[in-house]
Amino acid sequence: MEEIVTKTINRKINLWLCAISICLGTTLLAGCSNAAVDKPQPAQPVAPAEAPKSGEGLVYLNVESAVASSFDETPDWAPKPDAMAVADRDMETRWASDYQDDQWIYVDFGKPKTVSKLVIKWEQAYAPDYEISVSDDAKAWTTVKKLENQTGGTNVIEFAPVTCRYVRMRGILRINPEWGISMWEFEPYGPKDDNPDESAAGVISAAQKERADLEARVAPLRPKAGQVIASPGEMALTEFQKGVNYTSWNADELSKDFSDYSLAHLKDVGFNVIGIMVVWYMDDATKKTIYIDPNKTITDETLGYAINMTHALGMQVMLKPHVDLADEDMRSNILASEEWFANYKKFILHYAGIAAKYNVELLCVGTELSNTTIETWRPQWVDIITEIRKIYKGKLTYASNFDDYDSVSIWPEMDFIGIDAYFPLTDHANPTKEELVAAWTMHADTLEKWLKDAELSKPVIFTEIGYDTIEGSNKQPYRVLPTLTKYKESQDEQANCLDALLTVLSQRPWFRGLYWWNYFPRSDIGALGYTLRGKKGEKVATEWFNKLK
Repeated sequence: MEEIVTKTINRKINLWLCAISICLGTTLLAGCSNAAVDKPQPAQPVAPAEAPKSGEGLVYLNVESAVASSFDETPDWAPKPDAMAVADRDMETRWASDYQDDQWIYVDFGKPKTVSKLVIKWEQAYAPDYEISVSDDAKAWTTVKKLENQTGGTNVIEFAPVTCRYVRMRGILRINPEWGISMWEFEPYGPKDDNPDESAAGVISAAQKERADLEARVAPLRPKAGQVIASPGEMALTEFQKGVNYTSWNADELSKDFSDYSLAHLKDVGFNVIGIMVVWYMDDATKKTIYIDPNKTITDETLGYAINMTHALGMQVMLKPHVDLADEDMRSNILASEEWFANYKKFILHYAGIAAKYNVELLCVGTELSNTTIETWRPQWVDIITEIRKIYKGKLTYASNFDDYDSVSIWPEMDFIGIDAYFPLTDHANPTKEELVAAWTMHADTLEKWLKDAELSKPVIFTEIGYDTIEGSNKQPYRVLPTLTKYKESQDEQANCLDALLTVLSQRPWFRGLYWWNYFPRSDIGALGYTLRGKKGEKVATEWFNKLK
């Protein structure tokens, strides 16, 4: 895909190598599927520290508001720019600063309170050296504790009781100069006798209650060790696929409870197919070796769990293996050879086996491998597909770029024609609904003519389609911007693009579904990125999904 390198750069900038047991929550990738990565994806938060017990004489000090020096503004993976994320007692939300020194965040109690203990729960981008200060007016600050050589995770900081209205953490050193600093929670505690109006330290927050409700819902559905859950049904060629690309660059994140909650949310939105992406890597487009990254490639065990959980929730699965390039190049530039095909065959047959074992309904045999799917290499692909069919009995598709679908030689072997449909729509921001409908009508007419001329009587699905939540996202949907500081949020443009797409394509009998790019296991990611979660576009999706069959 031309210019998709910008997506690659974005993922490269934003993907954080996870710490050993941890999962996303920071700035990571965005966009279409072409991406190599090296910035560690955010770590899964450590388990919440226990609140001080009543016998310790401390109470949790409720926070009225919070202020931060800056926010991470990289697209798609940056958390919502909300300083109160550190005081909402929700381990799925966090604050992340921009990538500069001397970043800080402070909480405001709304009135003077006596504080003597802080619990900071750092994300992977922690500050090894930082100071804690207090103030009565948020102007003059007094340092009560200076810490050095910290190792992240959960830091418990105790000091002599001090009465103040504001408490601040100021980062002095960043663990990695390429990152900012980020924390999940900033919990203040103080002596009970000095804070008689505070609630007891174990009061359940709204976020905690919501999490408990979700847990009660998904807990009975979780597969037991070794269990394989049956498919909710074979994927019919006439069934409309209401799909989503469910993306993770972490070895075990899809087996975490928050991933289960996100899958339940996707079910509620109306999605009926979850496209689970799993990534292996090549060093560059000329290399032949395709390899697992132990930090970023989803483990087979975790993948099996996620497929099982999706089936338990009554949704189907498209398994979508990707090959990404570690040097930030586009995967469409991969150069084929006999040796490359031999390695790719081992890679894709591995996932054909997993698809067969876990009753996957649709397997995507490749994504955006433009140089390998031309007529020259058709025999090698036919050989691979023949071997896949020996192992896996479900449906097959291939995900072509929007600008090379007409040069793919293996459509006769596929059950569905798959297109990553990042077609440009207009040349300006905030187009009208009529303009977007006209653009999609043009693209639909072009596809329809191609199908007729190529004598392909197969259903078409958009294996990827998506738009950033910014003004102008319709112009180059495949282009994820390195920074969004120059762009304005526009839920309307994102929602209108989706609405126009379905207004037009739902009337074409050959069109049998789409897979939105993208949703993440963590709920509070992608305020300006592609995800629809909590945005106007999600309501549009639900309304359409209720009508489409």
